[in-house]
Amino acid sequence: MRILIVDDDPAVVDFFAQVAKTVGNETPTTAESGEAAMACVINNKYDLITLDIRMPGLSGLEILSMLRNMCPHAIIALISGHFPDEMSEETAHCADVMLEKPVKLKVLTALMESARAISAEMDKVKALDSFDQKHIA
Repeated sequence: MRILIVDDDPAVVDFFAQVAKTVGNETPTTAESGEAAMACVINNKYDLITLDIRMPGLSGLEILSMLRNMCPHAIIALISGHFPDEMSEETAHCADVMLEKPVKLKVLTALMESARAISAEMDKVKALDSFDQKHIA
């Protein structure tokens, strides 16, 4: 399963990466800004994206809808210690889950295990493809 961790706090990134490896995932890709996250999703597909709100440059809220459009099947977890008092319904619907920092180990582990299970099921669905690839232009 491919994971993208978007956060400008190195301690958070390290914690999330360690949990990802502990539950059996490959080393996650990391981005410390919204701009860096966008560059990552242009070139790669992710199954799980953890997204901080407050970062230098583009905030997590500013890129959330773009990430959802570029990675429609990814689980997007909006994770922050600073949720705004109000958030538009459109923005809120772009995230699959919103978690407050500090995230408990049990919750983060459950998130990663659930995302991995969903990714595995999607792989099974894709394996059913019997369409001859030479018909694709």
